[in-house]
Amino acid sequence: MMAAPKVKVSREEFAQVLSYWLAKQVNTQAFKETAKDLDLKDKPQELFGLNLKNKKDSETLAEELFALNMWLIVYSCEIKSEDIDKRKEYLDIFHLIVYQIILEGTGEDFNHWKLAVTAKYADYNEAMKTESPLGPFWQLATVVSNNMSRKLNIDALIKYQISVYVSSTIEALLKLINEYDIE
Repeated sequence: MMAAPKVKVSREEFAQVLSYWLAKQVNTQAFKETAKDLDLKDKPQELFGLNLKNKKDSETLAEELFALNMWLIVYSCEIKSEDIDKRKEYLDIFHLIVYQIILEGTGEDFNHWKLAVTAKYADYNEAMKTESPLGPFWQLATVVSNNMSRKLNIDALIKYQISVYVSSTIEALLKLINEYDIE
C-alpha cells in the first residue's frame, strides 16, 4: 500500500498548522471531551483531578495544558525533524504566532514570555530524562500534576491519565508532522 503524498508547505505555513493544532487542544470544549475520554472515576466534569466547573481549577488546568501542549509540539518536532535549522525556524515562527495571535501579546515582552515558556520546557525535559521503572511519561505526569495541584501526594490514577494524554498527543502529533513536507 502506497503512502499518501505529503503536503508541501513553507516553514511559515507549517508553524500556522502547529498553532491551529494547539488552539484546538486548549479550549473548554477540548477539555470536556478529554475529560469524557479519560473518565475512569465517573467524574466526567473533572480532568486530571481538577473540576472543570470551578473557575480557579479551570484556569489552572488551562495554563498547564497550554504549556504542556506547546512543549509536546516542540518535543514531537524534535523527534520527527532532522533538519535542525529548519526546525528552529518554524518553531520560532510558531512561538511568535502563539504569542501574537493566540495570546494576543500577553502584555509582557515576547522575549520575556519566551524565557518563561522555555523554563517550563526545561522542567518537562528534565522529567523525561529522569530514570523511573514506570517510564519517562510517568515522571512527566508527576511534574504536570504537581504543577496543577501543588499537592505532594498525587493520585496514581491522575498520573496515569496524564501519561495516556501525553502519549496519545505525541502519537497524534507525529502523525500530523509526517503528513507535511516542510520546505
